[in-house]
Amino acid sequence: MRFKRKTLVKTIVWLGGLSPLIGIALLVLTARFGDLPDTETLANPRTDLATRVFSVDGKILGSYYHENRSDVKYGDLPEHLVESLVATEDARYYEHSGIDFMGLARAIAYMGKKGGGSTITQQLAKLLFTEEYESVSFIERAFQKPKEWIIASRLEGHYTKSEIITLYLNRYDFINQAVGIKSAANVYFNKDVKDLNIQESAMLVGMLKNSALYNPLRRMELVTSRRNVVLGQMNKYGYLTDFEADSLKSLPILLSYQRVSHDEGAAPYFREALRAEMKRLFNEKDSNGEFIIRKSDGSNYDIYRDGLQVHTTIDSRLQAYAESAVSKHLGGELQASFDRDLRNRPSKDYPFFEDIDPDARKAIIDVAIRDSDRYKKAKGQLCPHCNRPKFYIRGHEFEDGTFGYECNADKGGCGHAWHGLTDKQIKKSFNEKASMTVFTHKGPADTLLTPMDSILHRKKTLHAGLLSIEPSTGMVKAWVGGIDYRFFQYDNVAQTRRQVGSTFKPFVYATALRMGMGPCDELPNQITCIDLPEGYDPPRWCPENSSDEYGEIVTLEYALANSMNTVTAKLIKTYGTDRVIKLAHALGIESHIPNVPSIALGVAQLTLKELVSSNAALVNGGVYIEPTIIIRIEDRYGNTVYEPNPEVRQGLDELTAYRVVRMMKGVIDGAWNEELQKRMGTGIRLRYDNEAREYDGFTVPMAGKTGTTQNNTDGWFMGLTPDLVTGVWVGAQDPTVRFSTTRFGQGANTGLPIYGYFMKDAYADELVALSQEDFVRPESLGADTLNCKDQVSVSGYTFDSDGFEDEDLFE
Repeated sequence: MRFKRKTLVKTIVWLGGLSPLIGIALLVLTARFGDLPDTETLANPRTDLATRVFSVDGKILGSYYHENRSDVKYGDLPEHLVESLVATEDARYYEHSGIDFMGLARAIAYMGKKGGGSTITQQLAKLLFTEEYESVSFIERAFQKPKEWIIASRLEGHYTKSEIITLYLNRYDFINQAVGIKSAANVYFNKDVKDLNIQESAMLVGMLKNSALYNPLRRMELVTSRRNVVLGQMNKYGYLTDFEADSLKSLPILLSYQRVSHDEGAAPYFREALRAEMKRLFNEKDSNGEFIIRKSDGSNYDIYRDGLQVHTTIDSRLQAYAESAVSKHLGGELQASFDRDLRNRPSKDYPFFEDIDPDARKAIIDVAIRDSDRYKKAKGQLCPHCNRPKFYIRGHEFEDGTFGYECNADKGGCGHAWHGLTDKQIKKSFNEKASMTVFTHKGPADTLLTPMDSILHRKKTLHAGLLSIEPSTGMVKAWVGGIDYRFFQYDNVAQTRRQVGSTFKPFVYATALRMGMGPCDELPNQITCIDLPEGYDPPRWCPENSSDEYGEIVTLEYALANSMNTVTAKLIKTYGTDRVIKLAHALGIESHIPNVPSIALGVAQLTLKELVSSNAALVNGGVYIEPTIIIRIEDRYGNTVYEPNPEVRQGLDELTAYRVVRMMKGVIDGAWNEELQKRMGTGIRLRYDNEAREYDGFTVPMAGKTGTTQNNTDGWFMGLTPDLVTGVWVGAQDPTVRFSTTRFGQGANTGLPIYGYFMKDAYADELVALSQEDFVRPESLGADTLNCKDQVSVSGYTFDSDGFEDEDLFE
């Protein structure tokens, strides 16, 4: 012991004698490293800045970040938190000016066994700056410590002691999406910083030594031991009595872990689509291999670090109304109606339709099991704590010699380790009840189910998508990709491709108008057969009307308004599939359209985004504008770095486009049937003011198209006004899960009410300020009213039940 004391004294004397030389060395090093942070940089140290996403009306929709950082002021830090920090990391903090020569001497004398020589200020210097100047060169690494000394000295000259502590605690990464003490308090204890108790503060201070090593989600025993070291240091330096320290050491650490996620908040599906779009934009290169959108140094932008401001086309009010409309209809009557329908089916088929093959049912369930989070966690493909995917996961050997998986902290994972399961154990576990949170349209519900039952619950859940576009600009105003991003990440706006049913028919009728027919031209409502190429079974295609009614002569307007398959088949037989396909592509459909006659009834599998943008082109005088979601992107200084230049093309002549829209108004206004002496349309219920329905009673000009696919698998509705073109899709994830009757499964019952709820709220909001004017008539139309009943317009859009039929119509 005497030898060690002498060694320490000699070291201190030695350092004291060399202090003038150290001072000279610092001056030399300052000259050597003249590129170190200047005063301005010290005053505004660079940190990763989150990219913020704004709506068109100036609301923040969300952020993209690597670091979940929220700063706190010194006055909000508990006194015992500061005391534990100083006692553990830098006992002479208030006595030195950034470099603790006594601590440095002790570190040298004892070879680091009694603590290192780094001060809190040096740790802040390293955190903020020195990593930026690090090099792989051995010589450069030798200069690393002096760099810390220089920067620490400069920091001490620029900031007060309190400010340095605040900066340090605000910048330290406590892992598990907790950067800074404020986020750490929330993530680990679900508290504000000011509410932390002594032992909680001690745990967080203990993590400062190495947060990956002392990860409370992974190594609680080690974390507890480290916490007790901190409490011991507080006792050593007089911040705690012996009794207080011993009492606190005996307490367990009680976490209240709060997982941080980007999934919550407004427009989550839109924000994910936006993320993908920006990733594409910022990685595009020109012919010289340089980034097209780049910073002054030639590098591309990073949405997680560069503090961009993204101004989007989304209107936060319309987005809220759209999300509410989906929730209101599915969570109100529709899912309940579907559940009643399912209860009438054989239990062996539930929730699939009774014509499903048993092998097909088993295959669907097996795929669902492998896609489930429970299976992926058991197989080491998903972290149970932070939900990071397989990329972050590696094998792990436990202290007892068993093997499992670990969320690799070296790759940015949370460090959690867990045991997996064998296939036999997984199969057994899927039939054992467990506590879980499941999706319902009323909100997440905690329940006790077998995992197998939870899969069937997901399968029978109805889903939806809604997209609303401003036709004159192509700007997306509302984007609802699904019912809850926390449970279902697949985007029903841009990713899901489903048969579109009768919503494809306007392309067929537009082709007929281009070829010389008029909206009031008449055709017989009779079955038309089309011979198919050799090899097809049956050899002829003879579509029937869902209403099973035939015989009368009808106008094209009436046939489209009431979705008559017979007349549509006659048109595509007359004018051919090639013309229809070419027109659909010209108006914005990008997906493959099969060259078969049945495309007339919507067998093509398209996205909601394609369908809405092509309908927007009809309203926009036949001019297709590529849908846009970004107005501009600014860098952290407010400079514009990107503005979109959407594709614009004339897909259809203005007069024909207007005539098609005018015919589609018959879907909602009703089209005249001379034989029946009444107006009928599959969407006419939007005009009624039925007290039992909250989504009807519209008096403004409006056009639309309902759509229902074979076996009632998918329900669609396209709603058109001069200001907004909106599309809605409703269905289950799996096509074999569907309504048993067209009455409940048709688009007029599934998609149309969502549109009605959405537009009711939109028109009621004076700040949204939707126009109530009619669609713009082309000047070339002249005096033609395009009215097929004695050329007399329907005035005022005020309807009673006389002359109209509120459809229980079938498509």
